[in-house]
Amino acid sequence: MRQKRKQVEGQSADQARQRQRIREIYLFVGRVEQALENVQASQNVDELRQKVKALAEKIARLKKELDPQNKQRRIEAAVEAVSARIADYAKLLKLEHANENVRLNIRELTLQFSPLSGRTDFLWELGSGQNWVGYHVAGILALQEHFLTLKENPVPRFLVIDQPSQVYFPEAWPTMEELPRKPGSARVSTDIEGVRRIFAAISHFLDQAKTEFQVIVTEHAGSIT
Repeated sequence: MRQKRKQVEGQSADQARQRQRIREIYLFVGRVEQALENVQASQNVDELRQKVKALAEKIARLKKELDPQNKQRRIEAAVEAVSARIADYAKLLKLEHANENVRLNIRELTLQFSPLSGRTDFLWELGSGQNWVGYHVAGILALQEHFLTLKENPVPRFLVIDQPSQVYFPEAWPTMEELPRKPGSARVSTDIEGVRRIFAAISHFLDQAKTEFQVIVTEHAGSIT
């Protein structure tokens, strides 16, 4: 019995030592794996540094863009650029007050004029229906020109203008032979020239755009060519 008990105790001790060796082997393998991971990570340090640098530059750029003062300066620069283009189109269309200081008012969503008298007038206070339509055409073309200069432009590249000649010729006519006659042929000629200037301004805009852009004009009047 004693001999058998010693054999059992010897086997238990052997099994305990074997389990200990297995634990040591697993611990050693774990340390090797960790060392290999550390070596691999150290090889990617340069790549990680580049990523950190790129992210830091992006954060700095976004902070600059979100700065209220920079935002206000960008808005003012855009308003100045658009206002200057509106003035150019106003001269091309030969509109009233074209030589005054015309400016886009983004707060009131209209145009304002500052004559030499120092008084500020808004579009609804000035001129006729022809003047009103002309400045709307000038304004929308100037805005579209500005949008096309932006790198990220969410505005679609097409424009629909409905019956720009209506203020000149309220009544429709099918052909030139049936053109409505008003007292004095010069008056009719002036109206026709006004309509032609609108289409010339649109054509000028398309030449300036130098990119794919579509303008759709619907008309009730006959040909004025």
